Amino acid sequence: MTSRQRTVIIFKSESESSDVYAETLEKHDFNPVFVPTLSFGFKNLEELRAKLQNPDKYAGIIFTSPRCVEAVAESLNLGELPGGWKMLHNYAVGEVTHNLALSTLDQLFTHGKQTGNARALGEYIVDTFDGSRALPLLLPCGNLATDTLLSKLAENGFSVDACEVYETRCHPELGANVERALEIYGESIEFLAFFSPSGVNCAQQYFTSRQLSMDKWKLVAIGPSTRRALESQGLKVYCTAERPTVEHLVKVLLNPQDSRERLLKERERMAALENNN
Repeated sequence: MTSRQRTVIIFKSESESSDVYAETLEKHDFNPVFVPTLSFGFKNLEELRAKLQNPDKYAGIIFTSPRCVEAVAESLNLGELPGGWKMLHNYAVGEVTHNLALSTLDQLFTHGKQTGNARALGEYIVDTFDGSRALPLLLPCGNLATDTLLSKLAENGFSVDACEVYETRCHPELGANVERALEIYGESIEFLAFFSPSGVNCAQQYFTSRQLSMDKWKLVAIGPSTRRALESQGLKVYCTAERPTVEHLVKVLLNPQDSRERLLKERERMAALENNN
């Protein structure tokens, strides 16, 4: 770490995308430190496997996170996904999820990778879906999934078969990892970056237990739902990345004012819609 680098604590488990995050952030003089925040356990995989064996009963499948793709692969015992799914309307939130489906599910192509959250994907599906809505969309999901996507699709005549396939818990070593990062990087830590509402909740539990306030650092949210989770804890959000990519993260770290102006315009738009109603 050089004296010019600004440390970013990233509350996110290291994954295949971590090298890309680290390399890109370092190019812009940031020092990324990954803190695994969540742990996951699969469940109901036999039920999911049975559903996957019958693609003719579905209009398509929706992946809202890489973990959902992993659950499908695990349920198939890393075997082949029935070929019928490739003919259906399949969707994914974000490029990481899209790419994982391609690499682990026999080149299954998904639409909507440019969306960065469930709300945006729901809008995309409503705007672009050109098939029959008589059959449901299969939605593998976690125990902390919100109703945002389900509500959006239901309001527009879609049927969704939601199957809870994994549980999200706080990482057992979260506290130790945070303490280690604080001890090593200390005053050089400028940003705390969060990728999910559940990550926010787990981190907040730790900081509260240590009587530490996260407000002493600049808090960065990845996506609007993560921003709302921080704000619901009474915390001030420094900036918000529109999508879960390192390019969007770097963009808001370098130009936080753009993020704030975008948020202000969005709130003005929502207020105008409420007034019109």
